[in-house]
Amino acid sequence: MVYEEQNLSRAAEKCFVSQPNISNGLKQLEETIGKGLFMRHKRGVEIKEDAHYLYPIAKRFWGELNAIPEMFKEGNFKRKIIIGIADSLPQEFKNDFFKEASKVLGDIEWDVRPIGRDCEINLLIREWKFEEHLFLPLVKENYVLCIPENNPLTEKDTIEIMDLSGEPFIHCPPCEAHQQSLTILNNSGEKWNTIANCQSKNEVLTLLMSGLGITFLPEYFVSGWTGFKIKNYNGPKNFREIGLSYARKSLKNKKVAKLIDYFSNEEVEFFKKVEYTEKRPR
Repeated sequence: MVYEEQNLSRAAEKCFVSQPNISNGLKQLEETIGKGLFMRHKRGVEIKEDAHYLYPIAKRFWGELNAIPEMFKEGNFKRKIIIGIADSLPQEFKNDFFKEASKVLGDIEWDVRPIGRDCEINLLIREWKFEEHLFLPLVKENYVLCIPENNPLTEKDTIEIMDLSGEPFIHCPPCEAHQQSLTILNNSGEKWNTIANCQSKNEVLTLLMSGLGITFLPEYFVSGWTGFKIKNYNGPKNFREIGLSYARKSLKNKKVAKLIDYFSNEEVEFFKKVEYTEKRPR
């Protein structure tokens, strides 16, 4: 206020305090920063260069300080959720999840990261959750047998386990469905002809569409892509569950607690009604 009025008396009047209080406060500020801010004279004060530098900073801090009570009033404070998103989830599912969640939570700020313990919630596959976290399933996704269009097996109505013996296979070691299928075929005395090992389903899909070999992939994940056919398979059926994992302490965030409570309700059938089978835009 002294900066704006360039006069101690007028500044005191505007602040509803006495002039000695303004003078003492100004003196303490100058001693704290080790700089003189004003040159005092009979008609008021003369502003020094350091005061010109300090004024906009102080003005901004003062405005933010005064805004704090308003920010925390009910309905005005935007809460944030730190959410981790796993790789290889169906894009349509992620779209629908955020639409539904934002509709339930109202005004919310998302902090989206890779899955991790530092996230309040994680959207992922059950097998990827951290041991100490709880898991809330949202949707079950079946694995399907995918065969390149140039493979003669596409002519068969139903594929038997023995039909896969010696066929070029794109393997994904981190995937449980692949591990189970390998075990069953090996126990039958047959073996895969592994032509590639991939660390993610995105890589598997790329090689599949290139016609390099057969593989198992989640049904919704491959929906809409070309270069291969999904075939009926007379063998072990595998699936994965997509859902939310979270630590109990995350429920201290009221928005997280509300989201978990909503999706925990058995009457909520949003994801059960969604068909992730439409063609994806190219």
